[in-house]
Amino acid sequence: EYAFLFPFREKKFYWHLKLVFPHCHAEYTLKGVPDDKTLADILKPYIDPVESDPVVCQRLKIYTVSPQSDVRILMKIENRRQNSIRYNELDASRSLLDNLKGKVIIEYPTLFVVLKTLKNDMVVLGQDASEPAEDSDSGSSSRSSMEEGEIRDS
Repeated sequence: EYAFLFPFREKKFYWHLKLVFPHCHAEYTLKGVPDDKTLADILKPYIDPVESDPVVCQRLKIYTVSPQSDVRILMKIENRRQNSIRYNELDASRSLLDNLKGKVIIEYPTLFVVLKTLKNDMVVLGQDASEPAEDSDSGSSSRSSMEEGEIRDS
């Protein structure tokens, strides 16, 4: 099965996407997601208290009652040692294409939707494994320009 479609006339990708909500043990698979759609818009039918389906809203209640500023979207970095799993934190306000640029994707993108206060076991790239997850926003300016495992366009 293809992970994406690229209709030549439209000049944009349509992705097969998996959303994982680990705090609720829920997974959803989406097909035909346009690459110009923002991650916030992709998540609205799931975690927006007004726009989400009532059944989905109830299942993902911990996300719908939390402030949107506490919701984080992570994507596992591929091609790393099993004991060195790291995640990229994605920007919900940017498009799927912008968030996937420069990333290695095997099969199709899997996005982990986590709450800032509960993501302690998921280490974001550039964050020390012993460092608390809530501090992932601070200290980014002291990081090197090329982090371990980061892939750059050449």
